[in-house]
Amino acid sequence: MTDASIPQLREHLPDLFEFARTLAAEIEAGKLQNSGALAARVLDFYTADRMAAIEIAAPGWREMAGYAEGATRKHITEALIALQLLPEYRGAPAHLQPLMEWSVLYHDLGKQVIGGQRDSMHAFRSAAMAARTLPSVGFVASEAYPELIDPWTRLVRGASVAAADGKGPLPDKRALPEILRGSERLFGAGSGGALIVQAVLLHQSLDVVPEWPNPGSLAEAEVPLCIRPTLLPLLEAMMLVDSDAWQLLDPASKAKFRRSTLEVFATVRAQVAA
Repeated sequence: MTDASIPQLREHLPDLFEFARTLAAEIEAGKLQNSGALAARVLDFYTADRMAAIEIAAPGWREMAGYAEGATRKHITEALIALQLLPEYRGAPAHLQPLMEWSVLYHDLGKQVIGGQRDSMHAFRSAAMAARTLPSVGFVASEAYPELIDPWTRLVRGASVAAADGKGPLPDKRALPEILRGSERLFGAGSGGALIVQAVLLHQSLDVVPEWPNPGSLAEAEVPLCIRPTLLPLLEAMMLVDSDAWQLLDPASKAKFRRSTLEVFATVRAQVAA
């Protein structure tokens, strides 16, 4: 069951939604176990017509897919597949499931993989792109949205500091409280649009996998300032599938990283509730 008042990914992008569901079912049934076969299915799926349809619902999709021979497009697709397999998604309330779907679709939309370097600013860039797109797919924006969206976008895109190693800019965490407040002014506090933007913005904000730390992760004191209880289910699902997508056909690694992610979120829940 779904909440009819919330825009549905399956209605905007039915081919992509059904493709993710089909491959998830095949993986769960043990019919799809080869990473090469999975990669080939993903590559074949993206016809010119499908790319055009996704570009309407997620402007910037074509540009993102042009980096690193479509590596990020493949990852987002696998994250959508992983979402279908996620217990937290399957057991989520009807109003929360579509928010999880949109968050996964947008989470790496602004990612630029150049020369094999890590794009540490992509979560901020993707959040700005999501905020500019959500009204066009049916999410309700505030009356102040038209006058706020451009300055808020500039704030998000400009919130960076130089990395000590010189390998690229890092997110400026000092700007996060203002950015988060701005997302609520754009869509309303606790609204679907605000929660999606916040999940995309913060999906690199916690070190949930020890083997792959996130530059600029939130310090303990910063967590309650940036993560509200209402965001936790969405952010947890986002970070679980972001990890699961990389281990989609490796059950042992997937289980290991799931445990570490859940442990981190147990701590975050205590910090947010304190």
